[in-house]
Amino acid sequence: MTYTYIRHIPSQLLNTYIDYFYYIDGAMPHPHEKILPFPTLDLKINLGGAFRVYEADSTNQFETFTDSWWVGLYDTHHSLEWPPDLKIFGVGIKPAGAYPFLQLPLSELHNRVVPLDAIWGHFADEIRERLEVAPTIQAGFMLLEQLLLARLCEAPLGWDVVQYAVSQMMQRHGTLSIRALSDHIGISQNHLGNQFRRLVGVTPKEMARLIRFKHVLRLVNPVQSMNWARLAYKCGYYDQSHFNKDFAAFTGYSPTDYLQLRSRAQVENMATSQGLRRLPVV
Repeated sequence: MTYTYIRHIPSQLLNTYIDYFYYIDGAMPHPHEKILPFPTLDLKINLGGAFRVYEADSTNQFETFTDSWWVGLYDTHHSLEWPPDLKIFGVGIKPAGAYPFLQLPLSELHNRVVPLDAIWGHFADEIRERLEVAPTIQAGFMLLEQLLLARLCEAPLGWDVVQYAVSQMMQRHGTLSIRALSDHIGISQNHLGNQFRRLVGVTPKEMARLIRFKHVLRLVNPVQSMNWARLAYKCGYYDQSHFNKDFAAFTGYSPTDYLQLRSRAQVENMATSQGLRRLPVV
């Protein structure tokens, strides 16, 4: 089974808000996968079959999505079933990048998948219909950029503060004091927390945890044995017990079990950056 995965870097007009565009089609190596939480929101425009999205560790509680949808920030894992006729355009949104397009409190998307038409109405249908007739994948990317630019609004008051706070977290891989960050910016922790919930969808502490977790996964070598205690120390955890607790909360697995599944995914050609957060459901 093979599939196509293509990335497109956004233009300068959008790269403040968007990490990348992507296109996927074909058959996924595993039809049912666990998705680990990352500090990224996602917009998906579906041109293929229906997706099933399951809550964490659930085998029968699911929602079905057919057209287009936003994926908010998750602070735990969930799983999905890929359709056999997969064809999708997607947008990886930076942590503070979604609000100028959506103009609603991002806390409403926390741990949720929301149909695009519930937010953008008929414009959601227009995006899908126009992408369906795009002559090439590259033309689809260009069209998607134009459509998103049409939805881009002026950043709200406080957005620059949140953007700066996120950049500081990224530079330190999530290992920083939120109190010290608030003092450095010159606002209270409560005010910073309220701004984050509105403009990002989670608290500053939760965002820092997600950023640190992503850094942990980037440092895991799936083809070598790992010294988990050393990794925990390097990534700023108090001790290995703290590390294991966070790891289980985000993945549902122990670090050792995660490594086994990640190694299997590596062998089966899922070694893209997306493979960091996708694991086969067994």
